[in-house]
Amino acid sequence: MHTRMKHFLIFILSLVLISSCKKKTKTEDSNDTFTCDSIASVSKGDRTIGIDLLDITGTNSFDDNIALAKDLGAEFIALHLNWTGIETSPNKYSDPGNALSLLSQYAKNNNLKFSLTIRPIDLTGKTVPDDLDSTRFGDTQMINRFNKVVDFIFTKVDASNLLNFQIGNEIDHYDYTKEHADFWTDYTTFINAQKDYIHSKNSTVKVGFTGTLYGMMQNKTRFNLLAKELDLIGVTYYPLKSNFDVKAPSAITSEINDFVKAFDSKPIYFQEVGYQTSATNKSSEALQAEFYCTFFKAWDTHKAKIKSVNILRLNDLSEAKAKISAGPYGLSNPEFIEYLRTLGIRTESGKGENKQAFAVIKKNLADRNW
Repeated sequence: MHTRMKHFLIFILSLVLISSCKKKTKTEDSNDTFTCDSIASVSKGDRTIGIDLLDITGTNSFDDNIALAKDLGAEFIALHLNWTGIETSPNKYSDPGNALSLLSQYAKNNNLKFSLTIRPIDLTGKTVPDDLDSTRFGDTQMINRFNKVVDFIFTKVDASNLLNFQIGNEIDHYDYTKEHADFWTDYTTFINAQKDYIHSKNSTVKVGFTGTLYGMMQNKTRFNLLAKELDLIGVTYYPLKSNFDVKAPSAITSEINDFVKAFDSKPIYFQEVGYQTSATNKSSEALQAEFYCTFFKAWDTHKAKIKSVNILRLNDLSEAKAKISAGPYGLSNPEFIEYLRTLGIRTESGKGENKQAFAVIKKNLADRNW
């Protein structure tokens, strides 16, 4: 791995305040083994699948992650950045740690696509420059300033390799109580303007937003209206109970069916899909493998609508990183930490080991001619 890539990875790790601590934590119950039944699977068609790769194991490298992803059958990698990660002060722009240019180039060099999310708002809050904090999203000033961010991004990213461009992440959980009463109308104006502007730069880039499956289902009218003029609907999906225990894999078929029925006007991109393995969350490697087996069957049912899926994540987090990653959410309970820590389809210690889900995903992709 060349020096610039090493520097890039160091920066990315610092973005999420990763610690080098490799303390071993409670292991998951993996005594049971799950076998995904052979099915008359539906061919791939125009569907695409990706996986988050930025978290490396104790001794593996990013190059190892790329090799594992390609062996699995992944076709794209993803990057999330806050607006303020790029516009660090008013009208001053920076590629943080060369993240945009390096990861985009790394994807292209490895025949992978690149999925980009820029967050003006997120579940954890608002990330616009300070001088715009009280400006309404529908205001021309807000729109023009983000246009400049887009201009800068396209000097760093090859648009022809860009799978999609999401504006805002898990926005259904954004606390808009301090915003103008017409906040959602304003955000609709803002994101529609960005879609038009991005298309003026490159008409092939698909533009949307991302919300959570459960949150959008609670306000279907709002998010269908927001998506009306966009190219796609992005969604994150973690089948969780309120205490962060997993739901039974059998529950996901109806949840995905209901979501597709509720949001059937646009192509659906599952921007994040994950199922933790920690025993603390009443889970295991076998349950995670069953989840992905069931998910592929549901995806086949809705292949005409669900066009893209991104697995979160390749490798587990260390306990230290999971605790720090929980910080922006204001949660520190063991159940939440273990949920974040064990979403990978590989373990984190040393070089890492494939969990049962890795083989299940690989087989399902191969069966569909990925």
